[in-house]
Amino acid sequence: MLKTEETNHSWLDYPLSSWLKLNWETILFISILILGVFSRFYDLETRVMSHDETSHVYFSWRLEQGMGYQHDPVTHGPLQFHLVALSYFLFGDSDFTARIPAALFSVATIGFMWFYRRYLGKIGALIGSVLFLISPYFLYYGRYVRNEAFVGLFGVMTLWAILRYLDTGIPRYLLLLTIVTSLQFTTKETAFIYTAQALVFLGLYLVFRVSKNIWPNDANRNLFLITLIIAFIFLGTAGFGFLLTKGNHAAPEVGTAATDNPDQ
Repeated sequence: MLKTEETNHSWLDYPLSSWLKLNWETILFISILILGVFSRFYDLETRVMSHDETSHVYFSWRLEQGMGYQHDPVTHGPLQFHLVALSYFLFGDSDFTARIPAALFSVATIGFMWFYRRYLGKIGALIGSVLFLISPYFLYYGRYVRNEAFVGLFGVMTLWAILRYLDTGIPRYLLLLTIVTSLQFTTKETAFIYTAQALVFLGLYLVFRVSKNIWPNDANRNLFLITLIIAFIFLGTAGFGFLLTKGNHAAPEVGTAATDNPDQ
């Protein structure tokens, strides 16, 4: 009896056409991506560095020169400084190389919309990538040494990872969410806002799923819902009380002595 030998095929054994199917969708998306690269990198060094940019490029240069780096919340997270310093190390220090990380992340945000076809449809994903391409906000900060370009990519990746994990339950999407969330917190303090928004959504989704499931004991289900309502009431009361008392802690006016002695 003849035995057939099993052959282990490498990815190099497959033609390129098996990985990239050229059709109108891929052609349009590649064209959008090329326009994204052109719009982010063309004449990147001409504009004079702004005040915000100088606060970032100087300390990145110090880091690349071996003088160290100390985090300061005024200039936001450390990720940008390390990426700009890496760009200096690889390509030399200039206005162009300082803006390379922001431009790359901006292009990557456009490209990541490819993965949203499952949720937006083919046309919706193309429209989304075009909107990221032509948006004045994303275009401006995609050529600017600030954190917004990084935040934009991490934002779309966070939402995608959450949706994929809820759809499949595969752990790798939870791992991706963890990594991206960690990177957000090393990028800018807006990570607290975005994470809070995600937690509110996931919390409401959990309540929806739990309340819709069939419970073996209706009494336990009712107890869960009652406890949840009480927790929301306490949370709302605490928030309302904070808003009422917020005005009582206003800072003293300029020129007013901060002392209890009227003679001083």
